[in-house]
Amino acid sequence: MKIFLVSLLFVSFLHAQSGVEVIRGGTFDPRIPTPQSVLGYSIGDRFSEYHSINAYLERLAASSDRIRRVVYGTSLEHRTLQALIISNPRILARLDEIKDNNRKLTDPRTLRSKEEAGQLISSLPVIVYLSYGVHGNEASSPEAAMLLAYQLCAGTDERTTSILENAVVIIDPNVNPDGRERYVQWVNSTLGRKPDLLPYSLEHSEQWPGGRTNHYFFDLNRDLSWQTQIETRQRVKFYREWMPHVHVDYHEMEYSSTYFFFPAAVPVHQTLPAEVLKWGKIFGKGNAEAFDRLNIPYYVGERFDMFYPGYGDSWPTFNGAIGMTYEQAGGSRASLAVRKPNGQVLSLKDRARNHFITSIATLETSVKNKKERIEDFYKFWDSALHIPSPTRGYIVSGDQDPTRAASVIEILLRQGIEIYRLTEPATLQVQEYFVSKPFSRKMPAGTIFVPLQQPQARLAQTLLEPVTAVSDTFFYDVSAWSLPVASGLKAWISQSPLPAKAEKVTSAEAPSGKLIGEKTAYAYLIPWERHGAIPMVWQLLEKGYEVSVARRPFATVGRHFSAGTVVAFAGSNRDSLATDLEQLSRQFGIDIYSCSTGLTDKGISLGSSYVSPIKKSSIAIAVGAPVSSNDYGELWHLFEQDLGIPFSAIRATDLGDIDLSKFDVVILPDAGNYQSVFDSTKVDRLRRWMQSGGVLIGIEGGAQFMAKSRSGLTSAVFKSEKKEDEKTKEEKEQEKAKKEQTKRMTLFEKEERSRNERIPGTIFAVLVDTTHPVGFGMPREIYVLKGDAAPIELSEVGHTVARFSKDSVQTSGYASRDRVQKIAEAAYIQDFRVGRGRALLFAESVTFRRFWSGLDKLLLNAILFLPQPD
Repeated sequence: MKIFLVSLLFVSFLHAQSGVEVIRGGTFDPRIPTPQSVLGYSIGDRFSEYHSINAYLERLAASSDRIRRVVYGTSLEHRTLQALIISNPRILARLDEIKDNNRKLTDPRTLRSKEEAGQLISSLPVIVYLSYGVHGNEASSPEAAMLLAYQLCAGTDERTTSILENAVVIIDPNVNPDGRERYVQWVNSTLGRKPDLLPYSLEHSEQWPGGRTNHYFFDLNRDLSWQTQIETRQRVKFYREWMPHVHVDYHEMEYSSTYFFFPAAVPVHQTLPAEVLKWGKIFGKGNAEAFDRLNIPYYVGERFDMFYPGYGDSWPTFNGAIGMTYEQAGGSRASLAVRKPNGQVLSLKDRARNHFITSIATLETSVKNKKERIEDFYKFWDSALHIPSPTRGYIVSGDQDPTRAASVIEILLRQGIEIYRLTEPATLQVQEYFVSKPFSRKMPAGTIFVPLQQPQARLAQTLLEPVTAVSDTFFYDVSAWSLPVASGLKAWISQSPLPAKAEKVTSAEAPSGKLIGEKTAYAYLIPWERHGAIPMVWQLLEKGYEVSVARRPFATVGRHFSAGTVVAFAGSNRDSLATDLEQLSRQFGIDIYSCSTGLTDKGISLGSSYVSPIKKSSIAIAVGAPVSSNDYGELWHLFEQDLGIPFSAIRATDLGDIDLSKFDVVILPDAGNYQSVFDSTKVDRLRRWMQSGGVLIGIEGGAQFMAKSRSGLTSAVFKSEKKEDEKTKEEKEQEKAKKEQTKRMTLFEKEERSRNERIPGTIFAVLVDTTHPVGFGMPREIYVLKGDAAPIELSEVGHTVARFSKDSVQTSGYASRDRVQKIAEAAYIQDFRVGRGRALLFAESVTFRRFWSGLDKLLLNAILFLPQPD
């Protein structure tokens, strides 16, 4: 088989009635429609809208026997998620066989011998999966996807037919259709007759929230490991049907740059095999040859790493592929055309052309190295079964919070990770997360055990291990994560193998609670430790029932009830209470206890003044500039999708002008600068509303706005904003020494220090005041994912609800010793009384990407327990 060098490739956007020439000297089947013949314009002349892309791909699929169009899902805004399967018709006729044989390679335990594996490898085409447009405002790649689909369906030249005879090409042309359509509709509406090349003109200045993210403003290129979004869940399901050998995720970066392709930057996650680096170089060489011939600038090995497992390059790599990111200069600032700082004009045509070039180069490199690539794919899965390690598995508590445990199980199962549940108690040698010494512990039946002797060992370890091995000081994304920790579940490393008395878990069964005791009761008690209690209590409030919270612990009906226990008195509610409680207990997996008397065995009585009514709060959340769309989206998803709690989204620019008395709680998510939309008059309105009983919650930038140095709504002082007279002698001396050192530093040294001082997303231990309403139902020590925001100084006026402890502050990820010392003994959450109301400051987000869900209760407690009843 002869493969023409990719350096012969030349892409031309010269359009004629006969079609579009995309490979010099290429020939095409005239029966296959060109993009221009369906769209009515040439690729790159304008941004193609969703319906136009679909119209062309549907016509293409109806016109060629080389393509199958598969609808694999629907976005939140009801747009089609689709993939194009393109190959030689003879290969398309045996797709089911190819998928089955390829799947066998992913579990070598099912094969009789290495010889059988070799036969399968020889029989398979290379499977190449190309994903375009995961970030909606990086809009050139779906245009390139249409060009590639046309080339593969219409091309009759030897290079095209060689690809088709040796590969199955999967094209996902528009991974994030909701975000892209948001961007495209906006940018097309701003364009004039000719593009304005100035990068700061209207057509280059995308409006809030931008098109990068999906409907809930989530970055889908960070979600593959956690699958919080419906688009990701459907995409992962489809991806796992194929388990491709090569995957490319197409992106854009700042318009002033050039083009990036692999090899990746460091760090590369330690669990990935050396072959990952090898293949990055092989594909990089193929792309470089194509770009060198055409004098197109590019770079490799910088900035874009392979550490965080949720990317569109790393997650496929953890699933056996060589996953890669390709980044073209552009983004929303590029619009249809833009003048770069060097004077060159970058057009949409240029951007689509370059993505098309690397698409062809990747396909040809895959075909050229087909056998070796599939061999290494098999080797990835086979070697995972024999990784030497004292760690034999990970254990997650199954009874601490069954709803949370079921969520963890579901996330792992969707990714093909094998899970077992103990059917009998077993004594195992374990090491509790973040505790140094192993010990013997008897684990009860129902405990979740994830063994590492399985094909998905690498991904299982990466998602579950408590401490990530950090080999660098620069990270493109966060430096630590752990699914059990993020979910707030107790977990252990097991040095013992999987016990014999265990059953394989094949589905995540939702737990079912029950009403314990008589239906006819004096009161019903809802423990507050489990997550399902939150939506359950909100449902009771929605149904019009009166419920209260016990602000002190007590004991009755043979068990202890902590502060935060919710009490529903039979005498204060209608007769249907018991029936509804029984139904809700099953729905949310929460056991509810009935008691026949207000007397308790220990602690407060149920008629105590420490048992106070819970108000069904009316909630407002600030939205729009300057609010961070990602942080607002996390709250939107939490309230709407996870809990079913309604709220009003109010533009930040309007929040100081509306009638705030209609709301009990106002949340200010993280933002750039709230002072840009709140003048002194609006700030005073917020203050008067709080004095009248309102609860104002600020998160990161929202909390900083509420500080003494900004709005003055509270006396809070952030570590980064201490005035000179507020600093200690030691702090002043350290700052003076640092300034002197800076004077003598090289530019590189300054950049390195800045990089080293940044906290990229690191797990820290935090101590919680569980006697405060915001801490109800939480353990004394929790783990937070800390970013680079400053913590709050401890205060005599404000009550510290949660603080970074002095010992063992940092538990996983990167943080410099200096930053760790500055964070110790600082507040994470502070509560201030303002008249009858409250001001609650969260130093950072507790809802990060919605996979860090174990801290939700801190925010929900504030909404349920802080507002005072009328």
